[in-house]
Amino acid sequence: MAITSPAEKVRKMYEESADSYADMMDSEIDLPVYANTLSRLAERVANLSGPLLDTSCGSGHMLARYREIYDRKRALVGIDLSSRMVAIARSRLGGSTEAMIGDMRDLKAIESGRVAAVLSFFAIHHLGPEEVLLAFKEWYRVLCPAGQLVVASWEGAGPVDYGDEYDVVALRYSKDELFTWTEAAGFAVDRCAVETVAEMPMKAVYLEGTKV
Repeated sequence: MAITSPAEKVRKMYEESADSYADMMDSEIDLPVYANTLSRLAERVANLSGPLLDTSCGSGHMLARYREIYDRKRALVGIDLSSRMVAIARSRLGGSTEAMIGDMRDLKAIESGRVAAVLSFFAIHHLGPEEVLLAFKEWYRVLCPAGQLVVASWEGAGPVDYGDEYDVVALRYSKDELFTWTEAAGFAVDRCAVETVAEMPMKAVYLEGTKV
């Protein structure tokens, strides 16, 4: 299996693409998958205290949409490798949201058992298999009892094709692999579905779990 690119190389890619990514998300956030995912999440955390944590928050669109539509009172925390992404997220979310530079594999700034939900949308493809499991265990650590996990990832096998634009190596993982790692980290899997992504040559797997 190919080895994923180091974090510094991934960071550089997102520093360079942050503004165009944010422009793309202005329209993509209106896709039904985001509304469906966030609606289910809002119901599942209704009786849980603690913030919603996006471990690869990018331009902050998912956190902003959650606050706008579903819950204006819950604290929000966003973490991203890219300083430019974090700056864009801070601008979008304002002072009521904590956005910081960080690595989804090591959430040392977050206390154990503090978080109501962890989001990771299209980021674990930058991790090798052992790193994915470590990240899941770290997310388990920060979640409160019955805390919710929501993950989206490119489904399949082999590298993600970035074309000629970037030479970053990232990996697709199967639904079964994602399911296995989630359970190995201590979660109960509540939903795991593979869906076609419009205008993309790849499918995505969407997983939701509960800390048990």
